[in-house]
Amino acid sequence: MIQKVTMRAAALLFALLLIGAAVFSAFAAGSATYALTDDAGVFDASQTAELKAALDNAGKTTGWQFIVHTSNDGIVSDEDLESHYNAYYDRQGFQYDAIMLVIDRGSNKRDILTYGDVRAYFKDSSRYDIIKQAMRPYLNKDDMYGATMQFINKAVEVHDMGKTSPILLSLQKYGWIAGLLSVAAGLIFFFVNKSRYKNMGKSGTYDLAANSSVQLTEAQDDFVTQHTTVRTIQRSSDSSSGGSSHSGGGNSSGGF
Repeated sequence: MIQKVTMRAAALLFALLLIGAAVFSAFAAGSATYALTDDAGVFDASQTAELKAALDNAGKTTGWQFIVHTSNDGIVSDEDLESHYNAYYDRQGFQYDAIMLVIDRGSNKRDILTYGDVRAYFKDSSRYDIIKQAMRPYLNKDDMYGATMQFINKAVEVHDMGKTSPILLSLQKYGWIAGLLSVAAGLIFFFVNKSRYKNMGKSGTYDLAANSSVQLTEAQDDFVTQHTTVRTIQRSSDSSSGGSSHSGGGNSSGGF
């Protein structure tokens, strides 16, 4: 009798262990692709379920962890908003390559923060604007569910654009200067050549044959040796690099 009870208890314990392992595996898989913490109670049950499905799908598509966090912390300053929620990111131990939407209901402020390899996709700040502009109509109606869905969809679109090219950033930043210089150089070249061709063959041409003669005399050329001293002046250049997502925080959209 005791043996049968022991065997049943062992079988029950084994079954519970299997169930626990399955639940843990499912949780771990979900946490690797997304995290949703609705501390401000912004979303209802059906919205939460739909957002989790969308976040999970976006995480699997991009390889990023999508994080949505709502709070009532009431952080007003954009700088404080960034540092406060970077600290939250560090405390939670999220994935290295992550993008996080923060909705602070206490101050009615939002921010988008990027970490790890995700930052390479957002070096061009206009990519943050793509997401913000899509969210804004919903934010104006206080539709946090719709705004969050736009955040997810547009972040995936940014991923599909690829990493921001440093050459493209330079052209965007300094291209207008090069354009102006090119136009100025083109105008100078045009007017100089126009002036040259305009006066070609007209009065005022010097008569070389009538006003010159050739006399050959013996001459000795003395060659002069010229020495040129070249001094190289080294100048240090400024450099900048992004910090690790777990030490110094990630990049911020600047709050909105």
